[in-house]
Amino acid sequence: MKRSLQQRLSIGLSMAIVCTGLLAGLAAFFLSLNEAQEYQDASLQQIAALVPPQVWQNAYRYDQRHVDIDPDARIVVEPLCLSNCGKVDTPLQLPPQLSQGFHTVAVEDQDWRVFVRRLGPDKALAVAQSTDLRSDAAFASARLTLLPLLILIPLLVIFARIIVRRSLAPIHALAKAVDQQNADRPTPLSVEQVPEEVVPFIQSLNRLLERIRQLLDKERRFIADAAHELRTPLTALSLQVQNLERADSLEEGRKRLLPLQDGLERTRHLLDQLLGFARQQSVVSTIEPVDLTAVARQVVEDLYPLAELKKIDFGMDAEKPLRVQGSSAAFYSLLRNAVDNALRYSPENSEVTVRVRSEGNDVLLEVMDSGPGIPPDALERVFDPFYRLPGSAGDGSGLGLSIVRNIAEQMGGQITLRPRSDHAGLHFIYRQKAG
Repeated sequence: MKRSLQQRLSIGLSMAIVCTGLLAGLAAFFLSLNEAQEYQDASLQQIAALVPPQVWQNAYRYDQRHVDIDPDARIVVEPLCLSNCGKVDTPLQLPPQLSQGFHTVAVEDQDWRVFVRRLGPDKALAVAQSTDLRSDAAFASARLTLLPLLILIPLLVIFARIIVRRSLAPIHALAKAVDQQNADRPTPLSVEQVPEEVVPFIQSLNRLLERIRQLLDKERRFIADAAHELRTPLTALSLQVQNLERADSLEEGRKRLLPLQDGLERTRHLLDQLLGFARQQSVVSTIEPVDLTAVARQVVEDLYPLAELKKIDFGMDAEKPLRVQGSSAAFYSLLRNAVDNALRYSPENSEVTVRVRSEGNDVLLEVMDSGPGIPPDALERVFDPFYRLPGSAGDGSGLGLSIVRNIAEQMGGQITLRPRSDHAGLHFIYRQKAG
């Protein structure tokens, strides 16, 4: 189950804060504990330094009692009997041979931390403290360092959630702005209040919205042009039906029926191209290896009756099978529209040639006709839907080359139109990498 980015960030930051806080608390606790123990050692050492040596001597010579006992802190200060001291009444009875410095000594099943100060081979003073008492005091002091962290960790978790929510607020605002977009005319999204990391995504989304807007504009123009193109033949068909109704005889009715049949055929052809153009814009073809030589051969066979009707020398020039990546149906539609245009605009007793060849790493699909050609200033405009050259004699709809370009863009190929070099006519070239 997918979680929101805000939830993931909040949980991740909270866990990071808790883990970091626990590690910091443990580190602070042990550092404070070590610091307290060092402070206790320093206290023992300082007490030993403050007790004057005269007190040691008096303690040995006169009453042989320990110098001092602090019942609250349980710090014991007593001399060490080194030689000829008899029975000395000291509370701990520490071993006299302890060297200068710190020691941990067990006295009656209890450990004591002892600091020994020596002023010669026979003069020594011991300052001792119970390790249990030291540990209790050190732990009590170290535990106090955990209290701020125990209070800060929940506050940091709350602050992290607030910061994450506020940081992601612009994204929620963007989502709301996208929901409020006009489906017919999308507009670019603003990047002023957006986090820097999200700006590339918004820019990509704006480019997508711009392509959608252009596509919608094309569709609107297509619908308007299609309605305009259909109005003319339908009006002509309506007039021809009226003329057919006014026929006085069967023979005259038959004569008037011929233009009506021609009009219906032109309208059918226009509708076929309209449907093909719309279908080509919406369908995503399956990409697979395609033999363009076989596709060209099929197109020549299918359109040969149209060439024969106009007495056009229609043939094919192809090398061995040449393959590219694409869709067989798409390439068939591309070549059929190109050849159909060539046959329609070529005069009778002319020639149209389809050629498939390789050039380096490219495969070329060519159609050479004998028509009037295209002026240089109109070589790009002829790809617009429903555009026809002024004064063109053919009965085309102006959709053939639009369909061809859409297919070429989907297949990753390139179309070039140029005049024929040998005689009048148009040279159509489709180029694509071999694959």
